Parts: sequence; structure tokens; C-alpha cells
Amino acid sequence: MPRYRIGCVPFLNAKPLVALFARPEGRHLAEVEFAPPSQLADWVLDGRVDAALASSFFALSHPEFKVAPGVAIASQVKVRSVRLFSRRPFHEIHRLALDSGSMTSNHLARIILQEKYGITPECFTRDPDLEAMLAEADAAVLIGDAGMSADATGLEAMDLGEAWNELTGLPFVWAMWIGKERLTPDLAGALVSAKEFGMEHLEQIAEEESVRLEWPFGPCYEYLTESIDFDLSRRHLEGFSRFAAYCAAMGFTDSSALPEIVDEASVARFTSSL
Repeated sequence: MPRYRIGCVPFLNAKPLVALFARPEGRHLAEVEFAPPSQLADWVLDGRVDAALASSFFALSHPEFKVAPGVAIASQVKVRSVRLFSRRPFHEIHRLALDSGSMTSNHLARIILQEKYGITPECFTRDPDLEAMLAEADAAVLIGDAGMSADATGLEAMDLGEAWNELTGLPFVWAMWIGKERLTPDLAGALVSAKEFGMEHLEQIAEEESVRLEWPFGPCYEYLTESIDFDLSRRHLEGFSRFAAYCAAMGFTDSSALPEIVDEASVARFTSSL
């Protein structure tokens, strides 16, 4: 029986962080359940999982929770899989449809539109169907595999990772391993080990995902190696802190407090024993 139960987004960008747990050598460590970011937040809150690779905005909404060190879904500049599509020039957006599966990206889009374009559109949430969303709104946010594969022909398209970097000069942290008291150094060590395994097997993971998604191998591999950054370094935390400050300033969160990071020294001891 697996030692832990964890939740994860079902997107290509998360697979390198959980691939170990589907292999014979890692199945004893954790059972993985997949769900959209908004549902993963509920699973952490109600204790269904010990930790989840959940929205960074969720972490800001619960600074009393813990975060595993050194592991994230992040981007340095373009992310490719989180985009805003618009039928109008961005400064003319009045109604914005938000992806129902998202937490972080929806708030980031509102920050970018306010800070770069000086607008505060009316926002509402819809299932991630670009054509249906744009039938009701001037613009729409799409995340994950749908955000990357959506056809932007005839539309204005904004890569929100790139827009964030243009605004701040910093990387953006989209998701991290979040938990309550059950996110122990032992579990965090397993999650760090899973990341290390994923980094060593990116080509194989990209091959498997290209079959699952029915996408060419090349774009899958380039996305995992060039667009997505799996680290949570001091600079990533600086970007995360800046996002926290914007969220607090715009009233999305009560404060800019950050969650505690599980002690890296303790995690290192558990990692070496796995």
C-alpha cells in the first residue's frame, strides 16, 4: 500500500513531477489522484490527500499551510500553456471569461490587465471551451493542455508567463506541492526524489505524453525542457512574493504572507534514505 496519497493536475507540465509514482520503484511511495487546480484545493482542505501539486494562489490564500522545497511548476518567460485570447485589442476588453479549472492564472490575468493596460474587466467563470467563452466575452483565459493547443487564428493571444516577466523581470510560479501537517519532511523528500527522477527521464515522459495527447513528440519535449521550469529557487520565491503583493493590493487575498517551506535539511535526510 502506498505510503501517501497526493493530488496532481492532469496536465503535461506536471507529469515529470509524478512519473516516479507510476513506476514499480516508486509505487510504494505515493498514490496519485488527478484533478483540476480548483478541485485539488478542496482535496487539501478536506484531507482527501496528504499534499497536492496545487495552485500558487491557493497557497497564498492559506499561508498557514506548508510547501515542499525546491519543486514547482514555473516558467522563466513564455509558458505557452497559460494564455489569454481576445477578440479585441487588450486595452478594449470589457468582459473576461475565466477558466473554471484555474485559480492562479485567472488572478494573474486580472493583474496583468490592470497593471499593463489599466483595465478592470467584468469577470465570470466558464468551462474551458474557447469558442463558447468568446461567444459571451471579449476575452478568455485557458490553462494547461487546452491553453497550449487552442487555435488563436484571428485572435489576439497573450502568453501570461511572458507578460508577467515583462512586468516584473521575474519567473512565475504556477503551482507547488502544498499540504497541511501531513506534508512532512518524509513526504517532501519523496516529492523531491520524484522531481529528480522526472528530470532524468524527460525524453521518455515526453514520448509517453505525446501518445496520450496525440501530439508530436517534438513540441512535448520542447515544452518540458524549454518552457517549464521545475525549480523553486530564491529567485522563484522572489517572483512568488511579488505575485503575493499584487494579490493583496488588488484585494484577492487578505495579506501578502507566504506559506512556510518544509525545512530543506530535514528533507535532504529523508531523500537520501528513500
